[in-house]
Amino acid sequence: MKKNFLILALMAITMTTQAQHEEGDITIQPRIGVSFSNITGDDLFSEDTKMKVNLTYGFEAEYYFTDQLSVAGGLLFTNQGYKFDYFDTSNSKYTATFDYYYAAVPITLNYYLVEGLAVKAGIQPSFRVKTKLKTDDRKMDLDEALDFLFPNQEVTMNKFDFSIPVGFSYEYNKIVFDARYNFGLIKLFKGIDVSSRNSLITLTLGYKL
Repeated sequence: MKKNFLILALMAITMTTQAQHEEGDITIQPRIGVSFSNITGDDLFSEDTKMKVNLTYGFEAEYYFTDQLSVAGGLLFTNQGYKFDYFDTSNSKYTATFDYYYAAVPITLNYYLVEGLAVKAGIQPSFRVKTKLKTDDRKMDLDEALDFLFPNQEVTMNKFDFSIPVGFSYEYNKIVFDARYNFGLIKLFKGIDVSSRNSLITLTLGYKL
């Protein structure tokens, strides 16, 4: 009896571990992880920046058209931005950190190459909800930050961002590792001739419910 129970338990664990999603399945996945953000562009302003490590969290729902093809959408909160060095009037070097927070809506089409392993691509509209700039001696709000970054110029920062996420995920026993790179398509700043755009890598762990 004990032997039969052990066999059944092992079979159940194996089936859970190897469970394959089917047509019509819907899953919900809380996610948390880290992101690596910077800006890109063809101007000197972008070339002088450094990558910043941030926290990323949210959730995603996934609908399976077949066992190999699905669509996912969710809500993701990201702290993006970059670091840069600057010099004061005495030529002393300091480091500043520009933080801006987004509520993002990633929507991806996912293709499962083999069971558990998917490649994905899609779109991600994002809405900026908070912005600040920190230097070695003070913190600034958005208006102060723009004056600091672009003195004597009428510059604003876009509240909306749009990017193309591409990446892959691997699911094992309902735990999902997800890696994505987001290509930013919209300029960060208006009113000045710089083409800086967001560049974002996210690495998250999720659990499919």
